[in-house]
Amino acid sequence: MTLQPTGKPQNGVSSNNAFVLNFGSVLENAFQKGYTVSLFGPVGAGKTIFCENMARCFLNGGAECVYISTERTPADVRIDLAILKVNVDKLEAQRKLTFVDGYSWLVGSSAETYRVENLANLSELTATIEKACADLDHDELVILDSVSPLCLYNPEEDVTKFLQLFAAKNKGRAAIGITVDQEGVHSSKFYNTLAYTVDGMFDLRKDEEGSEIKRYFRIRNLRSCAHSAEWIPFTIESDRDFKLENRPT
Repeated sequence: MTLQPTGKPQNGVSSNNAFVLNFGSVLENAFQKGYTVSLFGPVGAGKTIFCENMARCFLNGGAECVYISTERTPADVRIDLAILKVNVDKLEAQRKLTFVDGYSWLVGSSAETYRVENLANLSELTATIEKACADLDHDELVILDSVSPLCLYNPEEDVTKFLQLFAAKNKGRAAIGITVDQEGVHSSKFYNTLAYTVDGMFDLRKDEEGSEIKRYFRIRNLRSCAHSAEWIPFTIESDRDFKLENRPT
């Protein structure tokens, strides 16, 4: 599976499936299976919406997705995906979409097939992710939203080891991985180690100018891929659509 630099379909994913990052003006070539990318940004920048739009693009293009949620219930994510015109019930029934619940243990119960009993047990989380991925015919996209709660219950060193394993597993199963990281809550050592571990780093920025909020996206780095590192404005539409401002190719 690749994200395409043009509007032409490739491996079942077309830019007509509504997640149009206009990679033609950002990347010279798409990035390939096996890459894990970290998405950074402050609260309210649009990180979860980015991930949900990415999931929509893959799912509506015929690919499959594992969505690991640690900050919200899977039920909340299902509602968002339905707003984005994703047929969640059908895709779950077809085993093309599955969730890992890393949130509900805080309230003591979860009806999800794949759930963790305690985020302080990273081995359990790894095993649960593996079971969820094995439930799909072939996992194309694995989203971890987000990493930051893991550091509330585990030493940062253990979380970086978990992420190294997460990236290696994605590479081994030829899936694209997305991890979400809260800006400014981790140590510089953690961020530096993560930059070494993953294949790319995407940034979201939120600027408040009076009563107006402006948001920007950039590719900070992406291994072995020529790309533009400029900040590009984007908007979040009322239907949760993530729209990157067009740039000339």
